[in-house]
Amino acid sequence: MTTLDIPTVTAAPRRLGAAMWTTGIATFGVLYAPQGLLTGIAETYGLTAADASWVVSSATLGLALAILPWALAADRFGRRRMLQVAAVAAAVIAVASPLLPGFAGLLAGRFLLGAALGGIPALAVAYLHEAAGPHRAGVAASAYVAATSVGGLAGRLVAAPVGELVGWRVSLELMGVLAAALTVLFAVLLPATAPHGVVPLRSSLRTLGRQAINVRALPLYAIGAMVVGAMVAVFNAIGFRLEAAPYFLSATAVSLVFLTYLSGTVTSRLSGALVHRWGTRMPLVAGGALMTVGAALTIASGVAVIVAGILLITAGMFLAHATANAATARAGGSGRQHAVALYSVAYYVGSSVIGTVGAAAWTAGGWLALAGLVAGLGVLVVVCSLAVRD
Repeated sequence: MTTLDIPTVTAAPRRLGAAMWTTGIATFGVLYAPQGLLTGIAETYGLTAADASWVVSSATLGLALAILPWALAADRFGRRRMLQVAAVAAAVIAVASPLLPGFAGLLAGRFLLGAALGGIPALAVAYLHEAAGPHRAGVAASAYVAATSVGGLAGRLVAAPVGELVGWRVSLELMGVLAAALTVLFAVLLPATAPHGVVPLRSSLRTLGRQAINVRALPLYAIGAMVVGAMVAVFNAIGFRLEAAPYFLSATAVSLVFLTYLSGTVTSRLSGALVHRWGTRMPLVAGGALMTVGAALTIASGVAVIVAGILLITAGMFLAHATANAATARAGGSGRQHAVALYSVAYYVGSSVIGTVGAAAWTAGGWLALAGLVAGLGVLVVVCSLAVRD
């Protein structure tokens, strides 16, 4: 048996669920926590919004670049073992990285943290198919994505008010310590699965090459990149908008906007049921449409309407992402690990590139330019969804 086979169900559902929730919260809590602190970081180092956004983008870029090496290592040593190695490495770097001096040190630490965390999204969904079995994997995957939304919310919501009290660097350190504890717990909880034989590197690379041109997966890769990039761009810039005139909100008040992440928790959990009832295309189209409508609403001047627009963007993003992520695993067939790894690469490259482009659009053309970018991406998601096969 190779790592590309589907073994029988071996994992206890509750233990598997606890492990996935633990890592989802830890990974995305520490990954996106700096979004609530970007205005303070920019003030400390005299940066523009686009420059400060690299604190988030450097981590997601490191993650994107590390995904394929983690996937190839899993073929050699097994998914569970590599997930545990990634968790322990991330725990160490999460504690150490905020202590590095200067803006360059901060970026370097964030890049290394992303590289360590890369093993988790690279392998988690494929591992779920291995541990939960093909019939329960879709539900388990949607639960994992829901956990990532809770983690993203917790990191953003906690970091900003703590940063106002003790400074942004101490806030990042405290978040790192919490993430370290959760990732170590994940490594302990991760259920064992059936043993696997070693997959030769040449075979892994051939499979990776096939998945890179898999026509069923290509539109899903594009959708993942666009939806997360659009959402990250909004969250990178919203603090700069609402903390300035005419709103003058505090960082703590702006962090409450991140409660819109709860809509993503709901839609990601609903995605599996919607796919089962309506097929894959409908949730993807709905996700893109929600993002476009939400972007239009954020152009308004009222804070309540702006927040409503961000809520729709977030709900649409997670609906499309959870659907596309699970669909990629199905489209990959026996090479699902490699397909999911490529999806993750596209996802985090989109987060890094589009997130920074969005911050640059805000700097150059204000919120109207950023909203136009997000609305356009939503339309492209709808177009790409029409090419997805059920």
